[in-house]
Amino acid sequence: MEGKKTSIPKTVRVIPDVPAVSKEFDYMVPDEWIESGLALRLRVGSLVRVQFRHRSIRGWVSEINPQSESNVRLQPLKKLSSEGPSEEVVSLIRWAVNRWHGPISRLMKTASPPRMVKTIRPSRPSSEVTMPADETIARAFSTNPAIVRVPPTGDRWPYIRAAVSMGNALILLPTSSEVEIVTSRLKRLGINAGEYNKDWSVGLSGGTVVGNRSAAFASIKDLAAILMIDEHDESFQEESSPTWHARDVLLERARRKSIPCVFTSPIPTPEVRHQIAVLPTERTQEKKAWSSIRIIDPREDSSAMGGLWPRSTLQALKSAKRSLVVLNRTGRARLLACRQCGELVTCTECGSAMQQLVEGVLECSRFGHSRPVLCSACLSTSMKNLRLGVTRASEELEALMNEPVTQVTKETSTVDFRKSRIYLGTEAVLHRIDWADLIVFADFDQELLAKRYRCEEQALAKLVKAIRLVHHRTDHSGSVIVQSRQPNNDLFKLISEGDLEVWCDKESRRREIIKYPPFGHIAVLSGPGSHQFVEDLRSQKSLEILGPNQDVWLVKSPRIEELSEALSKVRRPKERLRIAIDPVRF
Repeated sequence: MEGKKTSIPKTVRVIPDVPAVSKEFDYMVPDEWIESGLALRLRVGSLVRVQFRHRSIRGWVSEINPQSESNVRLQPLKKLSSEGPSEEVVSLIRWAVNRWHGPISRLMKTASPPRMVKTIRPSRPSSEVTMPADETIARAFSTNPAIVRVPPTGDRWPYIRAAVSMGNALILLPTSSEVEIVTSRLKRLGINAGEYNKDWSVGLSGGTVVGNRSAAFASIKDLAAILMIDEHDESFQEESSPTWHARDVLLERARRKSIPCVFTSPIPTPEVRHQIAVLPTERTQEKKAWSSIRIIDPREDSSAMGGLWPRSTLQALKSAKRSLVVLNRTGRARLLACRQCGELVTCTECGSAMQQLVEGVLECSRFGHSRPVLCSACLSTSMKNLRLGVTRASEELEALMNEPVTQVTKETSTVDFRKSRIYLGTEAVLHRIDWADLIVFADFDQELLAKRYRCEEQALAKLVKAIRLVHHRTDHSGSVIVQSRQPNNDLFKLISEGDLEVWCDKESRRREIIKYPPFGHIAVLSGPGSHQFVEDLRSQKSLEILGPNQDVWLVKSPRIEELSEALSKVRRPKERLRIAIDPVRF
């Protein structure tokens, strides 16, 4: 009897839903809650309402019966609002907050139900699913963790079946449409499954949860297996602070519970390859998938208006049933080209694009290397800007094709498929239209020479998406045209050979040389308070501080633990400060 009395919550510690407040506060459980038995429903993670200063706010219980100061009079809890993340997930969130250095309330909100959940309904039984008879899949789920390089057109469903065959599973996919499709197929198999943002309580009652990035913090009873599809997709990393990545959260979660954790991707990132050995796959299928890509130099004939529309591309557009043209810019581009031979102006040190910001000097956009205005191919000193954007490009293409061209950008809400058969736009066109038999990347050099250290990885991710779109229909396989003024680029050679393992190794070696993730870690500091924060941070001798560059500072450290510890030791200024740890776009 005494044991039961001591287990009744009388005080709780609460995380307030205020991002600017990092401290946790103690509250008293009202006597009427104890008498009615409502107090017994309180647990770590429960959503409650509390009085905070002069307003009522939401919060999460972080500890039951904490050691409070005896001379402090505690305010009572106002309301038990909903079920919340499990104690296991709350512990995982504390790890993530320390790893990516951000407010804990934002991650607690990510792990909480979108609508109030008063009770957890009993779990429904699931049909038994057998493990697929595939040696690679069986090996992946018997190794913890594992990464499998699945070709762009490879079937990922067997991996999903394997995950649910082990019990309650957590499955992450990049897009909402994929989440809906997979959840629907699992339900038809008789699996107790739900979408994370719609059926939050399915996991807590005991079932399989399918979702996007936020599902990494799903509360799942008796979790038995974890699967992430398309580990390379940048949607798995949060862009706002804290800039956490679902991949690392899943790895930590699997490590704590000692359960299988499998990643699949056509182009596994250096971050995951650094921690996990890649399981081999069938090379024949991989080479066939990448063979859909055709490289075209827009300078191959004199008919290319603005350098975008060579004769061979126009002929392909005329014969296609539905075409997508990707031009990932809406305004002016920063690419320079030689006026004499048309060769792109790139840095001889690092290979990135160069700009002419000062008369007579070319400057590297990535690391600031400089050289005189001189073409490395023909020694000409006359350069030209490549400025064609989506609007102007669509007008030119309409005139050349003599038919309507529909523009698609991120602002486009609906697409009228009766209006035209050619759709030109930014990267958004790859996500708004579900199939095409021809996809043209009008200026792929902009992707390869982008001012980001992950530019090649992100360019390959776009190609993966394009290949899947042209192979979406089983009765027909389309093609992908990549226009580049660098047809001899090493990346294109590897694509033509279908040997992406070589690129993966090369990219890992490059990252190791420049000490970028995963071989080093970076923090990008910005905002009005960054200058004062950096000055206080200079006392931490283990850090390398670079900048400012356009009021942005870069802090580097060989170990993430050292970086996180150093950042936590410095007091945050009153002015706004943004800290992005290992951001996806930098």
